[in-house]
Amino acid sequence: MKYFFKRYWIPILIAFIISFPLFILGVIRTNKTVTLKGDTTIVENFVEIDNAYSQKGSFSTIYVISFDHSTILQNLMLDAGKTSEVADLPENYLHFTDSELSQMGRIQHEASIMYALINAYRKASLTTNSISIDYSFDAYVIYYYDIASEFRIGDRIIGVNGLYAKDDFNAFREAFNNRQENDLLNVERGSSELAIQATSDNMRVAGYSFYNIDSAAPSYKIKPSNVGGPSGGLLQTLALYNALIEEDITKGYKIAGTGTIAADGTVGAIGGIQQKIYTAFDDAMDIFLCPEANYEEALIAYNKLKNKEKMQLYAVSTLDEALEVLANA
Repeated sequence: MKYFFKRYWIPILIAFIISFPLFILGVIRTNKTVTLKGDTTIVENFVEIDNAYSQKGSFSTIYVISFDHSTILQNLMLDAGKTSEVADLPENYLHFTDSELSQMGRIQHEASIMYALINAYRKASLTTNSISIDYSFDAYVIYYYDIASEFRIGDRIIGVNGLYAKDDFNAFREAFNNRQENDLLNVERGSSELAIQATSDNMRVAGYSFYNIDSAAPSYKIKPSNVGGPSGGLLQTLALYNALIEEDITKGYKIAGTGTIAADGTVGAIGGIQQKIYTAFDDAMDIFLCPEANYEEALIAYNKLKNKEKMQLYAVSTLDEALEVLANA
């Protein structure tokens, strides 16, 4: 061993000098977020409807690989990639832990499934009386809070000044939407109920109205999933709607896309649109549905594709617009 080091100490020193900076660059984390191409996921993997109609084509959501607080080495390597993106992590997200960000994504995904079910059943019920859905308000669930706020991700706002949603939803909604400083918000956190006073620091929260789906015909089953975020809402809604009605709106096409869905059928913006365009094209999708708010950015990536005519790109702002695009495809 002594002879070995005596003979090879110079190469070992050189290797150390070269590798040590790389090691340091590989462990120092930054306030950057990285987005990479991911994969497409058949929507049927999320929800199963009893006696669903078959389809010749498919609906696919798209997930991208994204992680925050990337290392310096990761940033250097990925920033040069043609289909990856390295960006500053928004300052208003720096106070969240990795665990909170994961919880945030789960809440957003649960909301997207819930809104997809409501929209799909409600729309399909217009075609036949045998389809129905009944739902009632449950709570306003927080998925974002400002750094100085007393709220936490997962908090469930159920009342304002002792006026509970379960007793009078319309009055609760009006009081919550017009809340003022010093109002007391009744909050469920785990098994406890708190009264949090509205202040200038905690007035700015973001969340979803969660509903209890009391009944639905035909019945459905939500399957376990590790996917997070709300961006699959539009495609989930379309797939569920197609499973409920006799007409096959896929017409045999492989349909992919992205966009949030609101309870009223509005399609909202998402992140990672360029990476999703690349992913869908690589997976040979025929149609890509994009939120109107993301269209200009999506078009930049779309115009870089060779043989882009193999996948048609459409911008939509509502569920009805998406259905109209597919009707005319």
